[in-house]
Amino acid sequence: MNHPVRLLTLLFLVLGLASRTTLAEGLNVVYSGKWPPYADASLPQQGLGVDLVTTALQKAGYETFLHIDSLDRILEGGKLGVYDVFATPWYSDRRNEYLDYSKPYLKSYIRFVKKKGSDFEFNDFSDLNGMMIGIVQDYAYDEQFNDSRQLIKIPERNLIQNLLKLKQGRLDLTLDDELVLQYEINQYMPNSMSEFVFLPKPLAVRGIHIGVSRENPNHAKIVAAFDKAIEEMKKDGSYDKIIQKHYAYIKKPAKQ
Repeated sequence: MNHPVRLLTLLFLVLGLASRTTLAEGLNVVYSGKWPPYADASLPQQGLGVDLVTTALQKAGYETFLHIDSLDRILEGGKLGVYDVFATPWYSDRRNEYLDYSKPYLKSYIRFVKKKGSDFEFNDFSDLNGMMIGIVQDYAYDEQFNDSRQLIKIPERNLIQNLLKLKQGRLDLTLDDELVLQYEINQYMPNSMSEFVFLPKPLAVRGIHIGVSRENPNHAKIVAAFDKAIEEMKKDGSYDKIIQKHYAYIKKPAKQ
C-alpha cells in the first residue's frame, strides 16, 4: 500500500471513530425517587418508564447514565443543564420553558377508585360534590381538581393510607394513575383487590414524556431521535415486549 493510500485509509478510520463517538454521546438521565411501576430502583430495569426511555435512547445511539434525585433538584438540574434528560415528567407550560418535551411515550390514566357496593358513578366534575375524596398531598392530579375549593379533599402522605381508609369506609373515593393503583394494591393489599372498583371514566389522561434540558445544545436533536426510536420500537414489537414484561408484575399479586 503506497503512502497516499495509507493516509486516506487512516483518515477514513479516524472519521469513522469520530462518528461513532458522536453517535454514542453520553446522556445523564434522571428520575425522581419512587414512582412504581414507572420508575423505581427496585424494579426490573428500574421500572416501565425508565426501561422504555433508556432502550429508546440507546436505540437512537446514546449512552445513558442513570441518576435518582428529588423532583426539586431534578427541575433545578434541568434549568442548569446538570441533567440532560428527565425520564418521566408530565407536561407543564412552566417546565416547557427549560425542558424540551418529547411526544408522550406512555399515557397516564388518572382514575377514581370506590369501594365495592357503592353506587357512585363519575360522569362529570359535578358528580364529585359532597364526596369524601382521599388524595396524596401535593400530587398533580388535574388542574381543575387541584384548584377546586368546593370538593372535600382529604390529604394523606401516600396512596396506601387512602386505600386503607377507603376499605374501612372512611372515604368515598380515592384516585391515582391506574397502573400505580394496580401495582400498589397488588404489592401491599393483594387480598383486597376484589373490594375495590376502578371507575371507567378517568379524571384526566396525562402524557408521560422525556424532558431534555434546553441547556443541552442538542436538545431538539435528542428529542427527535427519541421520538423516532419509540416509533420504530412500536413497529418492530420491542415496545410491546417491554410493556408486557412489566405488566407481568404490575398485575400479579405479591406473594404473602
